[in-house]
Amino acid sequence: MKGLAVCLAFALMLAACGEEEKKPYEYSWQALIPGPAEEGFDADLAAVARRRDRQYHVFHVLPTGVNAEISISQDKTVERQAVVDFLENDDGWDFEASSGYRVLDVVDAWWKVAGMYGGAGLAADAYRYGVMRDQNYPKEEVDRARTQLLRGLDALHMAFAITGIEGIVRGFSNHTHPGGDNQTTPLFDGQGNPLPEPKDNGTWRQDNSGGLYPDFLWEDSCSRDMLIGWMVGMGAAWEVIEDDKTISGDIKDTMRDDALGLANNLRTVRENGYDLELEDADGRTTYHGYLNENNLDRMYVDGVRNGFYTIMALGVLGVLAEVAGDPDLDTYLYRDLIEHREFAQIARENLLLVNMEEVTNFSNYNMAFDGAWLSLRFIEDEQARADLREALATQLYDTPGKKFQPVEQQQSFYDLVYIAGMCDASADSPCKTEPDQEAIDRAVETLREFPEPPFFEYERINCDEAEIQSGSCVAEDGTQLTVLGEVGRNGDLITAEPLPMRIRPPSNYYWRSNPYKPNGGSAGSGMYAGPDFRLAYWMGRFIRRP
Repeated sequence: MKGLAVCLAFALMLAACGEEEKKPYEYSWQALIPGPAEEGFDADLAAVARRRDRQYHVFHVLPTGVNAEISISQDKTVERQAVVDFLENDDGWDFEASSGYRVLDVVDAWWKVAGMYGGAGLAADAYRYGVMRDQNYPKEEVDRARTQLLRGLDALHMAFAITGIEGIVRGFSNHTHPGGDNQTTPLFDGQGNPLPEPKDNGTWRQDNSGGLYPDFLWEDSCSRDMLIGWMVGMGAAWEVIEDDKTISGDIKDTMRDDALGLANNLRTVRENGYDLELEDADGRTTYHGYLNENNLDRMYVDGVRNGFYTIMALGVLGVLAEVAGDPDLDTYLYRDLIEHREFAQIARENLLLVNMEEVTNFSNYNMAFDGAWLSLRFIEDEQARADLREALATQLYDTPGKKFQPVEQQQSFYDLVYIAGMCDASADSPCKTEPDQEAIDRAVETLREFPEPPFFEYERINCDEAEIQSGSCVAEDGTQLTVLGEVGRNGDLITAEPLPMRIRPPSNYYWRSNPYKPNGGSAGSGMYAGPDFRLAYWMGRFIRRP
C-alpha cells in the first residue's frame, strides 16, 4: 500500500503512474537544426541566439512588444559599452540591475514597428517558445518565452484593432517613447473625402479603435510585404499555441476573430470586379495591397496569371483559414482559389517579377519565399501542395537557365523554406522524407557568420574604386569577387558571386537585401534587432525530421 501511495503521489505530478520525471532537455525528436539533446548541437550558435533574444526583448520591444530598430548615439560611448558588456558578460534579462542604466536613458529613439519585421520577430518568439516547451527546457525559461510571446500577440491584435476596420496596419509606434511621435493626418477631410489625395504608401493616423490604444499611432496603406510579414507571425503563433492548454482560450478566440475579419476584407469583390485587394480605413485599396492573379504592380491585365501574387495569396489565406476555422473561408480558399482559379498551378507556371537576374528586387524574393513557406505549412490539398513544391524548387530556389539563384545565395531563410517544402513538412506533420542536409549546412553556416549581438550599424567597403574599375576585387576576408559594375537594381554595384554573410554590408533584414552588393552601410547610431537571424534559427530548431 505504501508503494501504491508513492506511485499515486508521482501520478499527480507526472500524470501517469510509473512514468519517470523528464530531465531538462530530454526529448526524443530531431530538428533540422539540432537542439541540446541531439547529435551535432552547436552550443556556441545557441549561445549567440540567446544573446540576440536578450538584446531583442530587453531593448527593442520595450515600447510595443514587437520588433523595432533603435538608435543609440555614437557619442554615448559609455552607454554603448554597457550594452556590449550586458550582452557579452551577463546572461540575465535585467539591464538596469546589471549596468546601472535604465533602457530609456540609453536608447535615443525607437524606430517604427513594420509588419515585415514585426511579424518575423513574433514568429521567432513563437517557434522559440515551442522549441523550449517541447524540448523540456527549464520551467523558468519556458515561462519567460511564453510571457514574451503573449506580449507579442497583444501587439499583433493591436495591429488589427487600432485600424477600426477589418484590416491590418503597415506599422505603428508608441508616441510616449522617443522616436514614436509621428505627424498624423485625419482619415477624411471636413467633407468626408479620404486623405491624403492621392492615396500614398503609408500615412500616420491617430488611434481609430474607439480609444483602446491612446498611446499608439499607426501607419496605414499596408503593403504586400508588410501583410505577409504579419501573416508569418500569426501563422507561427497559431501552430505553436493552438493545442497549448497553458494559453488562454480568449487569446485564441481573438486570433480567430482577427483572422476572419481580415479574410473577409480580402475576399470581398470590389467595385472594379476584383477581389484580393486590401481595403484601408479610408475606404480605398492600400497602395500596394493587391494580390489578385490579374494584377501586375497595381495594374490589372486580365489573363496575366501572376504567380508571384498567387503564391502570396495562398500563404496569406492559408494562415487566415487555418486560424479562423470558418467553413465558408475554407470553401473560398480550396474551391475558388485553388480548384477554380488554379492559384497553385499559376505559381508553378508563372512566378512573375521575382528572379530578374541582375536587377532583382530581393524584397520580392523574400515575399515569395514567405508565400511558399506559409502555403506549404497550411494548405492541405495534395495536388496544390505538389504544385507549390514544384514552384518552390524550379521557380524560386533554382530556376533552370537563370543566373543569381537562391541555391547559391547563402540566405538561411530561403534554404530552410526550400528544405521544409521538399521534405513535405507542414504545421500538422514533421518532414515526411529526409531533408536536404547540404542545404541545412548552408543555412547554418550563414547563421554562424551573422554579425554578433549587439548588432550596431557600420560601413563595409569590400571593393575600392580601383578594384571596381578593374572588375576584380579582393574582399575584406580575402574572398575573390568579380565586379559587374553598377548594373543592379537602382544602379547598385553588384558582383557575380554572392558574398558570404561574414563580409556583407549591414542590413536590418538580410532576407530582403541583395547578397551580391559588396559595399554599403554607414557608421551611424542604429542597433539592429536581428529578426532575420532569429526567425531562421528558431524555425530551423522547430521543424522536425521524419
